[in-house]
Order: sequence, then C-alpha cells, then structure tokens
Amino acid sequence: MRNPFGLLMAAFTAFWMFLCVRGLARALRAPDRAKWIAGLMYLLVLVGAGGFFAAALSATGIIKLPSSYEWPAGYVRGVVTAADGKYIVPLMPSGRLQIYDSQWHFIRGWNVGTGGGNFKVQCSADGVIEVFTARGEHHYSFAQDGHLIGLESLPETFSSLPDEGQSVVVPTSPLLWIFSSPFLSWGVAVVGFVGLAVLKKMRHRPGFGS
Repeated sequence: MRNPFGLLMAAFTAFWMFLCVRGLARALRAPDRAKWIAGLMYLLVLVGAGGFFAAALSATGIIKLPSSYEWPAGYVRGVVTAADGKYIVPLMPSGRLQIYDSQWHFIRGWNVGTGGGNFKVQCSADGVIEVFTARGEHHYSFAQDGHLIGLESLPETFSSLPDEGQSVVVPTSPLLWIFSSPFLSWGVAVVGFVGLAVLKKMRHRPGFGS
C-alpha cells in the first residue's frame, strides 16, 4: 500500500505546479515590458519548488526513478567506500542510494525505502550494502546491483548507530546543484517569490513599464 502522506503530497505538488505554470503564462501575456522579469521570477519559483517537491516525492516512494538515472548529488554526508573502491553515496533528501566507481563515474542508483526519513549506510567486506533507516528503524541489505537481499528490524535504536562515512562533494554539474539539496531548491523558489513581490510593488508606481 502506498504512503497516504506521499499521495497527499503528490496531489499538493500537482496543484502547486499548476498554479506556477498558470502564473508564468499570465506573466508572459502582460502588456508591459516587465513581463520578462515576471516570467523569470515565476520560472525560478517553478524550478525551485519543482526540485524541492521532486526530492520529497522520491523520498516517500511516490517517484521511483530507473537505476540508470543519476540524481544530482552535490555535497553528501555519510559516503562509504567499498572494498573494491566503489563509493556508496546516500542521498537522504531523495531517499536514494547511488554507486560510483573509484573515478566518480556513476554506475547505478535506487530508492531504499526510507519513508522520507534519515538513514545510514555501511558496506561489508563482501560488498553487501547495509542501510539503516530512522523512520521505522529498518535494516535493509542490498547487493551492489540494487537487489534487496534482506530486510529486518534494527536490533538497536537508530540514534545509537555509529556515524560512518565521510563528507564528499560528488562531481555535479553546476546547473544541477540546486536539485541536490531541498534548501538550495527552496532558496531558488524564495528568490522568485521575493522578485515577484518587489515587481508587484514597482508596478504600482506611475510610469513603470511604460
């Protein structure tokens, strides 16, 4: 059964994106020259909010992308290295696990059933990837191809587990960094909101946009 909260979020996201697209269309039909500025601000809101909600929908399991898709990683904490040199990268905002080779070439990734919560990663000597979730306190065991090997409850609390791994900046296109963090995504949306608010005030000034 799907997560009811995730379904509610999906419905809210669809409505939110509809409002953004409608606002963008109306802004571009405006008669004054400021329509391009308004259009840019709406675009920032659309892109920023879209990135924020996409990560949330992925984390709750509503969006499950193919293993060949690389989610923009950016700065990541808790990265562990397998015995063969591969990097195991936990993407907590999107609830995904991604594997890179020793040269940081993307190999594959998959959702790990975190329910939108925090999780920690370990890698055994034989290459089995262990995932421990805060929400539900589950212990998943994955093969490096993403195949689920085992699932059980944590024998101890999530908070008592050691914080292994290191903080790493994963090679990511500068244009995609805003999708690597919900804070960056929402920050872009906030810039758009502020720009629209300022533009609305300026439009009330005599002679503006004429």
